[in-house]
Amino acid sequence: MHWFLFRYLLRELIPSFFLGLLIFTMVLLMDKIMRIVELIINKGVPLQEVVTLFACMLPNFLLLTLPTALLLSVMLTFSRLCADNEYTAWRVAGVSLYQLLPPVFLFGLVVFSLAMSISLWAGPYSVRTFQTMMYSMATKHALTGIKEQVFFDEFPGIILYVDKISSDQKGIEGIFIAHENMSRDPVLYFAKSGSFSTGGESGDITLVLRQGSIHRNLSSRDIYQLLYFDTYTVHIRIDDTVFPQGERTQKNEELTLGELRDKIRTKAAKGERVRGDWLAYHSRVALPFACFVFCALGIPLALSSQRAVRYTGFSLSIGVVLLYFVLMKAGWGITETAKVPGWVGPWLPNLLLGALGVYLLIQRAREAPVRFLEWYGDQVADLLDWIRDHLGQKQTPHPHEGRTS
Repeated sequence: MHWFLFRYLLRELIPSFFLGLLIFTMVLLMDKIMRIVELIINKGVPLQEVVTLFACMLPNFLLLTLPTALLLSVMLTFSRLCADNEYTAWRVAGVSLYQLLPPVFLFGLVVFSLAMSISLWAGPYSVRTFQTMMYSMATKHALTGIKEQVFFDEFPGIILYVDKISSDQKGIEGIFIAHENMSRDPVLYFAKSGSFSTGGESGDITLVLRQGSIHRNLSSRDIYQLLYFDTYTVHIRIDDTVFPQGERTQKNEELTLGELRDKIRTKAAKGERVRGDWLAYHSRVALPFACFVFCALGIPLALSSQRAVRYTGFSLSIGVVLLYFVLMKAGWGITETAKVPGWVGPWLPNLLLGALGVYLLIQRAREAPVRFLEWYGDQVADLLDWIRDHLGQKQTPHPHEGRTS
């Protein structure tokens, strides 16, 4: 009997979990789709590179959507069992709520293990790969957006105009460059022809100008400088384009847990502030641990509302997810401003919602009412009745409609 329930619950949990995972992941990725389309259209980035870039972004999104999809799966499954009176039948047959927990928490353990593997290994690796690809793409495709007779300002402090571009995208004619990085007074370059080349790992784009002139107006000294040249080379740092703040340093998201711990020890030995690093360290474990919290909280939330039980599961799951991240942000704020240990912020939502989940599980196992959840279910049921009544009035056919003479 119990083995049958075990398999039955798993068969109910898995499809809704993958459906929720797909929906939540797509919602988070919608913000990135337009940027991906821009890379393909404006920068001429090959589709294969864009797909790889997309795959590198996916693990960090999954770290958020895996626990969320698990919560939705648990609540939809038990809401359906309650609505179809299957849960009531099991209770009459002598099956307690506690006997239904093992398959749910086993499935939660699987999701937790997947989330932990992403947090500890796949996540940092994907972020590193993403940053490397962005640098490589900026180097290879930085010149793709340059068009004939159109001002190009993608390079910080530089405005470029070319009259004609050769078929291989390297030779150019009729060149104008306004360079504002060298001083407060811009330096203007005019050249009859030139060529592009990239510097590979050096991070440079080299513009070789031929048969031109350099103009510079020193307004502070009332001097106008003019220089003619046969060949002149202008270097543009891709680092300045991809990382405007200067040379890039590895973020905490790119470090494994061991590397992050070593970074904290090194900074602490130098007397530098490490509170933010400790927050990132504990978040690596706290967020995947939310899988167990959502299992404990999702079951009683799904079973506590008897009215409109089919419709409360989804809304309550969204509310719980929002509350979780609100508590996480609040915990981070408290940890950064108050003198509390670095683990408090990341673990605060797990502690509070986990305690609430255990309390609600005990109450539901005892068949004790939870007034707030019953009130919420009544409100949803009343709203649905109001909608049905008004829609029914609008859809009621006129007595004479449908009659034939």
